[in-house]
Amino acid sequence: MPIELSNDRELPTSEECLHFSVLHDLAEVRAAAAELRRREWVAFRPLRLRLPAAALRRLLRRPRVAPDPIKAWDVLHVLEAIVQSAPRESPVLDLGSVACPVLPCLHRLGYSDLHGIDLNPEVREMPFATTIDYRVADMTAAPWPDGSFGAISAVSVIEHGFDRDTLLDEVARLLCPGGLFVFSTDYWAEKINTDGVRMFGLDWQIFSAPEIEELLQAAAARGLRAVHDPRAGLRHPPMPVGPVSFRGGRCTFLYGALVRD
Repeated sequence: MPIELSNDRELPTSEECLHFSVLHDLAEVRAAAAELRRREWVAFRPLRLRLPAAALRRLLRRPRVAPDPIKAWDVLHVLEAIVQSAPRESPVLDLGSVACPVLPCLHRLGYSDLHGIDLNPEVREMPFATTIDYRVADMTAAPWPDGSFGAISAVSVIEHGFDRDTLLDEVARLLCPGGLFVFSTDYWAEKINTDGVRMFGLDWQIFSAPEIEELLQAAAARGLRAVHDPRAGLRHPPMPVGPVSFRGGRCTFLYGALVRD
């Protein structure tokens, strides 16, 4: 059963994890972290609303193997969708695997054909690195044959320095028919300009609603289609500010699921 929150929000159900959705407030992040801990899937460290300036600079300079607690909401959606849709023998690929707990959790749940890819060599230091097939390589030119995977995940990846069409081409190539692509990204319905702002040494984009709609059109042209009509999830209810802070501004997260024809 979903956990009821004091602000009348609920944790996502398995069915909802195949819909597009938007993070509304940090209570949802804390509730997701508590649910992941209750299930013994992922143990995030406590969420801190503000980091000391020096710690924030270190975080932006160098990704860490330990998962960031602000990503609990995304991770719960992704894991729910994969566990619901992909059997334990299904091959699963995670894009941008450094500090992402998706593959370690799936390993503990009995998934045995797990693969991760990241340009950062720290990926080799991830939990279960002797069992999970972690590769240091370009995820837009991945070293696997066509149709290799039943599910692909990308938690906070597509907004960091990637060409949309090249990435979608590769996801479509790597997924088998009926395979699932689940992702999250930085988001605000209206456009927020991030020109000249870099994170982790890469260009950074906060997707707007029109840009997500363009992404979905480009995905559909490659046989990657939304499981459910995504339009209701793209226009978040009015919020005075986004729940996620970034360099003097605020935004939120968007989660989506696509299936390969």
